[in-house]
Amino acid sequence: MKKTITFLFVVCALVVTLILPLGTMNYISAGGALHYVIVNDGTTSRQVLTGARTVAELMHELGITLDSTIRIDYTQEALITNGMAITIEREMNYVVEIDGTTMGKKAGWPNTTVEQILLMLQNEKDVALLYDGDYNRQIIYGETLNLTTLTARIETEIVTMYYETYENLTPHVWEGHSYVRQTGSPGEKEVTTTIIYIGGVEQNREVTNRVVIEEPVNSIIDIGQGRLGALADVTAPDFHYVRRVRMEATAYTAGFSCTGKHPWDPWYRITASGREVEHGIVAVDRRVIPLGTRLYVEGYGFAIAADVGGAIRGYKIDLFMEELQDALRFGRRHLYVWILE
Repeated sequence: MKKTITFLFVVCALVVTLILPLGTMNYISAGGALHYVIVNDGTTSRQVLTGARTVAELMHELGITLDSTIRIDYTQEALITNGMAITIEREMNYVVEIDGTTMGKKAGWPNTTVEQILLMLQNEKDVALLYDGDYNRQIIYGETLNLTTLTARIETEIVTMYYETYENLTPHVWEGHSYVRQTGSPGEKEVTTTIIYIGGVEQNREVTNRVVIEEPVNSIIDIGQGRLGALADVTAPDFHYVRRVRMEATAYTAGFSCTGKHPWDPWYRITASGREVEHGIVAVDRRVIPLGTRLYVEGYGFAIAADVGGAIRGYKIDLFMEELQDALRFGRRHLYVWILE
């Protein structure tokens, strides 16, 4: 019986020796246990019968050196179990070009997407990058990834704001005359423009902010519409004058009682300046107010100093009126006279 048991043991040992590879015998554990392990390495997958106790021993058995270019989904100290599936990932090289300039070779893991690479490069270079393709696709070993930069430049400049000129038609200025009531002056504003570049080429520019530094002052020109004898508002801002004087005023007509002339007289209705009388013609002392001076008489209207009188001396003024009744009714009074520009 003892001889039979010994014989069976020898036969079994021979069978194991013939079936198992010679190298495998070195990794049979103390208990003699062997395990089937599935190893997925990139695009290849194989089953391995091993006696290795840990993942590190298995990698050594398979001739795989574990370094920074290889990663596995188990720790090296993990114990081998039957049916265990181990995935090996190897770093892939690819080339990056930015705006047509090669940035050199890069390395990434399988399943790395273009978007992940963009995020990594943007953090490294502090610049926005664009890719003309599918951001979610996985990179391919050895490929060249063509990227373009997306940059923005901000320009700030001081711009002149031109003023406008307004013409103010006013009855407070004598017809045919105009005055600059307000002189125009330009203003300034700060204009901010954002310029977008893709791949270093300008794609768009847009004004993104305007700040007024100084408002322009518009020019105002008063254009006279007031006729001789017309009344005006002397408190209006577009009423222009040089000075105002207080004068003693009387009124006269073209009749004989005022001028000593009859209608058939060749100088009838003709003033000392040679102008025919009408409402708005006044007589003055030419030493006080020169003939031809334009005036505005309180309650009488626009006037022109075009006549003289023997009784008109100093600060006196004689206002022409067509009707004798109006002249008599006016009588003698003190009023203001504005000497116009």
